[in-house]
Amino acid sequence: MSKILIVDDEAIITAQVKEYLTSMGYKVLKCASSGEQAIELARELRPDLILMDIVMSNNEMDGIIAAKNIKEELDIPIIFMTAYGGDKIIQETKDVDPYGFLEKPFQQNELKTTIEVALYRKDMERRLRESEEKYRSVVDSAIEAIMTIDIHMHIFFWNHAAETMFGYTIDEAKSRHFTFIIPERLRKKVQNEMERMVLTEEDYAGAKTNECIGLRKDGTEFPMEFSLASWIVKETIYFTIIARDITERKKIEQMKSDFVSLVSHQLKTPIAGITGCIDNMLSGLTGSLNEKQIEYLQIMHELSSRSYRIISDLLNISRIERGIISIEILPHNLNDIIYTAIREHEKYIEKKGLKLNINNMDDNITVLSDRDKLFEALSNVIDNAIKFTEKGSITISTKKDDKYGLIDIIDTGKGIPENQLNNLFQKDQIFSGAPKAKSGAGLGLYIAKEFMKLQNGDVRITSSIGMGCRVSFKIPLFKKKVRRKNGKNT
Repeated sequence: MSKILIVDDEAIITAQVKEYLTSMGYKVLKCASSGEQAIELARELRPDLILMDIVMSNNEMDGIIAAKNIKEELDIPIIFMTAYGGDKIIQETKDVDPYGFLEKPFQQNELKTTIEVALYRKDMERRLRESEEKYRSVVDSAIEAIMTIDIHMHIFFWNHAAETMFGYTIDEAKSRHFTFIIPERLRKKVQNEMERMVLTEEDYAGAKTNECIGLRKDGTEFPMEFSLASWIVKETIYFTIIARDITERKKIEQMKSDFVSLVSHQLKTPIAGITGCIDNMLSGLTGSLNEKQIEYLQIMHELSSRSYRIISDLLNISRIERGIISIEILPHNLNDIIYTAIREHEKYIEKKGLKLNINNMDDNITVLSDRDKLFEALSNVIDNAIKFTEKGSITISTKKDDKYGLIDIIDTGKGIPENQLNNLFQKDQIFSGAPKAKSGAGLGLYIAKEFMKLQNGDVRITSSIGMGCRVSFKIPLFKKKVRRKNGKNT
């Protein structure tokens, strides 16, 4: 039962309103006849709602002044009762933000409707406030830095973790352009990207995580990871940024990369030597061999060659992660590179009893690429195709469009579930249905993807269970400039 305080200096009206309220099931706490008395009773009784007359004769304090005091101190919803309606009264009471108006004389149903609307609004405000308090509590207790920016990229929310991470209090950060936490040399780039987001009105909820350099108040820089989400209130877009300090993670990654690089370098040379010795033995340089010896040496050669490839993959990943991959983009005949990769795998294909189909090979495709990196990417994909195909064939074809040389490598293997395709180009992702003994290191596709990106190209996979795989490459074409008669190049 909602409790109501009535404030009016006319006893007849007070009695009538009290009768209405009682019949509607509300509890009337008391009736006040002045603004001063209304404030005292509001403090003492804490009603759920106040019905306040605006003009009370013979009183120094009118209803508007009393309502302002009550709102500021107690935040109790107020409905004004007045015999003087119109825009003037509404303007005079605007600062109070009343929950409704009742123009005297009013009917019981008008009173009931106005009270119900006011109480509903107050309840919704209470729920919203509680929700905001819970949200703020969660956000302030988060270990990630969380900040909210408006469409002009000015900060208006900044949690405790952000204060700790960047060294600025909320008062110091509020209203500043968010790029003040980015080193000056990177600010324009970051700002341009954010402006692009605003202009294109992209949906950034669940957008992928990005890395950037953060700047603390003391001038120190640190690697940070951040994600971005957008939300709209009254047709205005806002962004929430969640940032994490990844300094320790970067140190661990660097240590791991350095370790892998060191070990791989130390292993690569002896394995290359072992493979060379086996080649010499198989060629007869060390004397004649019987069939059993040849068989064992061939197995050793295959195993050492595959170990060498795995070590090479680990070294490539180490270089990719450290950003020290050298690249030399030059014009190359696409088919020359493909045939070189095919020749490297012919014995492997023959040993597994697979058929190699070379179809629609356009001999006139010249691409802009790093020959070694493109060869490595193709070789890794062909190796995977053979590895995961137990019977059937491997088909390779080339063609071109206006911008790219296009390569398709198709196998008749088990295929890959569609829900796993997005993970294939990540490190250590291996199709769970692959034969265990031949699962490999799971690094080849990741390297292929990274190498293609370095050459402004791309590689993608389409597949489904029981339908094999199609791996499609695209690499930029080399286009010769033709000099026209007017001397201009095209």
